[in-house]
Amino acid sequence: MGLLDKASDSGTKAAAPKAAKAVPKAVALAKPVKAAKAVKAVKSPKAAKVAKATKVRKPILSTAGLPEGYEIATQNSRFLAWLMNFIWNFGVLFGALFLSVMGSTPTIPAVIALIMLITNLIVIPIMTGRTLGNFMSRTRYVTSAEAKPNFIHGLLVNSVGLMALVGVSLIIFNMGQITNDTGKVQGLNVAILVLGIILVGVRMVDGRFKKNSDQNQGLYDMLFGAYLVKYVPQEGEELTGIAARLERMANYGDSFTQAREASRLKKVEKEAMKAEENQAGEKESEDKENTGDDSKKESKK
Repeated sequence: MGLLDKASDSGTKAAAPKAAKAVPKAVALAKPVKAAKAVKAVKSPKAAKVAKATKVRKPILSTAGLPEGYEIATQNSRFLAWLMNFIWNFGVLFGALFLSVMGSTPTIPAVIALIMLITNLIVIPIMTGRTLGNFMSRTRYVTSAEAKPNFIHGLLVNSVGLMALVGVSLIIFNMGQITNDTGKVQGLNVAILVLGIILVGVRMVDGRFKKNSDQNQGLYDMLFGAYLVKYVPQEGEELTGIAARLERMANYGDSFTQAREASRLKKVEKEAMKAEENQAGEKESEDKENTGDDSKKESKK
């Protein structure tokens, strides 16, 4: 029995090292699996973030800062303000240009056009903080501090179209005059051409800013922190004199915006009716196809 006990003890001792050696191998095999899982776990959130970034497009410009109690002007109001300012600023001016092209001397119309421009771009904004277009559309500019923007802001904003028109004319009249008859470059003409390109480029950049802004802020609006909002009289504010007379223009603007909104609603209703008719026609064609298939199946049977 002693010999058998020794033999069993020696067998268990010999098996123990083998088992001990087998454990490290199992651990070693398990480590790469855990590492692979960890790598996959690390990669998957990044891939999900990349996928979300490609699908969701955030606004390029952030326009936070609109004071409470104010509402951004609608597209109809913006269009009406632009239309009124355009007619007042450029109506007589275009007439003077037409007379000059026809061979007449448009001195008086040119002077009248200049007076009208100065009135709408400088005089009325200084007195009231608004243009004729703002009065017609019941809009105004306000800063994040609920104050009237700087006068320079109004001058730049209201002259963007005029500057673009001047830039186009400079480009047209100086495009073929960069060099003289001998082929020498005319520095002054090149400078005027570059100025025209800059003026047109500023107008394009301003439009791009409005397109990328969630509150329709242009280039100068972003620089001065201004917002075009619906005009709401403040407490204790009373319009007198010229401002009160100009405010009456808003009645005509209201009728214009109402007619424009009514036409838009009619257009939406027509599109909805067309969509319903198309859906009904598609459904009828599908029903006919289904009935035809059923009749064919029955005839085959």
